[in-house]
Amino acid sequence: MIYEHADLRINPDTEEKFVRDFSAVRKSLVEAEGCHSVELLVSVDSPNTYLLRVGWENIEDHTVRFPGTSEANELRRVLMEHCVTPPQVLHFGGQDVSISL
Repeated sequence: MIYEHADLRINPDTEEKFVRDFSAVRKSLVEAEGCHSVELLVSVDSPNTYLLRVGWENIEDHTVRFPGTSEANELRRVLMEHCVTPPQVLHFGGQDVSISL
C-alpha cells in the first residue's frame, strides 16, 4: 500500500466551487483500479490549502494505470481549474518504519 499526498493551493475565489466539483469526481477516483481510499483535508493553518490523500494498492496503479483513464483526465481538469499552482505530489509507504521514543 502506498499513499499519494497532493498539496493543493486553491484559488480563494473558487474554493467553494472546488469542494463541490471535487465531490462530483471523487467517486470515479474511489472506483479506480487499485484505489483503496480518498481523503480531502483542509489545512487548519494555511488558507485555501488542501491535502488530497489517496491510498493505492501499489505505485503502478497510480502512476501507470490511472493516468490514461477518462477519470484521471476529469480529476486533472477539476484540479487545474481551481489550483493557483500545480499540485505538489509525494508518495509514502512501501515499508513500515517503526521508531521508538
